Amino acid sequence: MLKSSLLEMLRSFSKEELLRFEDLIRSPYHNKNSNALKLFSLIKKYRPDFNSEELEKESVWNKMYPGKAYNYGVMKNLIHELSKLGMKFIVLEEFEENILERDTILLNALNNRNITKLFNIKMNELERQYSKTSFNDEYFFVNDFYAAMSRNNWIKLYHYRANNINTPTDKELIESSAMFIYSFLIYLVKYYNNILSDSHSRNYPLDSNILSVFLKDISPVIIDKLLIIIKEYSERDFKILTVFRNLSVLLLSENNSVDYGLFKKSLMENINILSKWDAKDLFGCLGNSLNYLNPSEIDIEKERFDISKTLLNNDIMFNRDGTLTAADYNIYVWRAFEANEFTEIEKFTKKYINKIPKDNIEYSENISRAILLFGKREYDRALEIISAADYPDFVTKVRLRQLKVKCLYELNDYLSFENENKSVYHFLKNNKSLSAKIRRDTENLFDKIKRMFRLKEKFNQYEFVKLKKEISLSSVSRTTWLNRKINEFV
Repeated sequence: MLKSSLLEMLRSFSKEELLRFEDLIRSPYHNKNSNALKLFSLIKKYRPDFNSEELEKESVWNKMYPGKAYNYGVMKNLIHELSKLGMKFIVLEEFEENILERDTILLNALNNRNITKLFNIKMNELERQYSKTSFNDEYFFVNDFYAAMSRNNWIKLYHYRANNINTPTDKELIESSAMFIYSFLIYLVKYYNNILSDSHSRNYPLDSNILSVFLKDISPVIIDKLLIIIKEYSERDFKILTVFRNLSVLLLSENNSVDYGLFKKSLMENINILSKWDAKDLFGCLGNSLNYLNPSEIDIEKERFDISKTLLNNDIMFNRDGTLTAADYNIYVWRAFEANEFTEIEKFTKKYINKIPKDNIEYSENISRAILLFGKREYDRALEIISAADYPDFVTKVRLRQLKVKCLYELNDYLSFENENKSVYHFLKNNKSLSAKIRRDTENLFDKIKRMFRLKEKFNQYEFVKLKKEISLSSVSRTTWLNRKINEFV
């Protein structure tokens, strides 16, 4: 039972969710099997890890049915029954959070039952929601909102026709169609962004992807024509669609700095009308596009950290309950490090380390500590933390290897660097899941550090000028570590 999907599911429940799950099991509306409640009452004693040997099937059986011979079939069915209740609970929890889907289902049900008065009350409420000038406090994606409102409007039109209530006005017909198009266009741009990311990491051919071909044919010419019409009906929708239009131009142009600036400008100008989730996604797209810009045209490390600061200062980085994911925490710390902002890392760590899941606090705190020790030039202590800890994902492992070789260079430990250089070669070769960019950046860093070691050992003016030029072309910012180190030879 320890490896069962039931316990895997229960481990994902918070303390509060486990209490609500028990309420569901105790409700005769949801559960009429008293043994399912009995099984859960035994299991819940071993929360939150649910990994005690007492949870082996035979042990649980003996507690439930003392003196009775173990019956595999009965036990299997009981676990299955409790698992179904667990999945039902997850659906209900998700449904409760998804206000758009919930309202659409309710409206459709009221229409099907022909409950006209309540239907009109609910429809008026939803139309007031649609008329809001900003989605800044909402936790939904705006494309889902437009899709839901389009469906709701068509339900409304059907309801009115079926009951001979009203003839649809031109405005109602236009809004129903328009919101469907808004949703479609935003979905299109978002999906293209995902496809483009895959194409960069896996060399996926864009010319054979139907969505890619379609978007290239319609954007931005047709979208610009639509925006002229949209502006006449809704300033809010015009601004939102303009942000996504500018993102599509940036993606289709293969990310040049002019289009980057245009997208960033429209995003910053409209940050207060976008939903939390959309704003976070769009700033993610902004950050990803920096991977493909020419570093001689833009200070990439500063831009990345500015994006993270904007997310933090506008409360976009946080989950609905005020917590942080470990990934978002770590990205902020790494970006601050690359921008040479050690004071920001120290303040951020003190204030937000306890906002991430408890299971991730130790390794995320170790990352912050290692980086802060590096900033204080305590390289030996930073190496101790890097070497002692094990990190769950490959990207973090690669970043820490990059930090490690910087420490080795600062300590002038060439022998250890050579060992690490050989080790990372095999690491990159054997881990095919790493993106081409991470692989390329890591190889580039190791190559340049090796050449700086050689310059330390025997200075050569020609090699110095050549290496300095390569580093300056790869990073325009004077504050990046490689730029600072190569300038120490001057």
